[in-house]
Amino acid sequence: MVLAEAALAALAHTDRPAETLPDLLAHAGDDRARVALYAAGRAAAYARPSRLRALLAARTAPGTGKVTSRKETVRLAAALLPPSDAAALLADAYAQPGQHSDVRAACVASGTALLGDERMWEVLADAATGGRALRTAVLRTQPAELAPGHRPRYAELVRTVCGSDDDELLALGYNALVRWLPWAPGAATVLVEALTDLDRRGAWRSAAYALAGAAPATEQAATALKRALTLLATGETADDAGAERDRPARQRLGRLTEALTDWADAYDARGRALLGEAGRVLAGHRDLVPQAVSLLAESLELDGTDADALHAALVELAALHTGRPALAARTAETVGERAGSARGADAGDPETLLVVVARLAGTGDPAEGLFAAELTVACGRRTAWAGPWRTQLRMLRQHPCGDVRDVAYAQVTAVE
Repeated sequence: MVLAEAALAALAHTDRPAETLPDLLAHAGDDRARVALYAAGRAAAYARPSRLRALLAARTAPGTGKVTSRKETVRLAAALLPPSDAAALLADAYAQPGQHSDVRAACVASGTALLGDERMWEVLADAATGGRALRTAVLRTQPAELAPGHRPRYAELVRTVCGSDDDELLALGYNALVRWLPWAPGAATVLVEALTDLDRRGAWRSAAYALAGAAPATEQAATALKRALTLLATGETADDAGAERDRPARQRLGRLTEALTDWADAYDARGRALLGEAGRVLAGHRDLVPQAVSLLAESLELDGTDADALHAALVELAALHTGRPALAARTAETVGERAGSARGADAGDPETLLVVVARLAGTGDPAEGLFAAELTVACGRRTAWAGPWRTQLRMLRQHPCGDVRDVAYAQVTAVE
């Protein structure tokens, strides 16, 4: 095995390396392909382009060898031939009757380096409406791999793939589309339609997750998110507790909300502001308050130094919990967990948080008191119960709301 590979590698170093190409290419699809193709690349530098193209073209036709061999030949052609010759060979190999879909997919993948030639755009346009293997090959390309001038046109191809009725392919398509939104004005509506058209039962979960990830990245995606939330919120009473369906819009809205909170740790300040806007869209609907507060809780900038802004945000959040003590307790735990898990610069200024907690605790409001209690627990632990936080804990143990007192008493500053 070692000697055979050494012999193959040596063929490219003979007096007439171009003449060894047929022998090297014969190994394109076997166990020695790695060595043979590397040597073929070196030998190809000594071959006339016309002869090299003829050699490679003869090995791409159906029936001329293994599928793996034809795929490797396609890749070699794209790498070694002049761009015009390579585009012609790939377009011809793609179009040949009976060509294996994997070979066609290799033409698509290798062809993205040849988009200066219109023939490759024709190949890609056909692939974008073809079988799963071809459409998947279109989706694998990343924007950074293409020249900026090619990105808008390629983004439309990705959008075309998202017109499939294959749910598995749509999941891939929606995730890929997110990367291309900056070059595809209006394409975010594809995600909104998949999510809000209640007659479409497949792939809406993938659309929800993709839209949640895309929302902070572009203005069109942020607008699309708010539109999706509005449409789902206004249609959430349909099919109430039916035998076949039970509030499908509400279920989709719940999944979208969960996706947004799943993405929250990756969001910057702009993303968190968007979570707040999304939460306010839902806050106006009485029975969507749980979803609203989950978004608003994740939108809080707990690491800021503006006590007034944080206090106002927490008061706004607390006001949504009137008559909802169980929800208030859950939201307070979320806020406390966020404050407790933050590290470094993200942990916030203890002095700012102490001011905010004192204001919340002083109103006697149950929800504000619970927020104050959970923040006190988080910050007390983080500061090893420094004096001001022990004082705040003592005050919370005298709060008029029993639930707040329970949280305060459940925490100890020193273990017996």
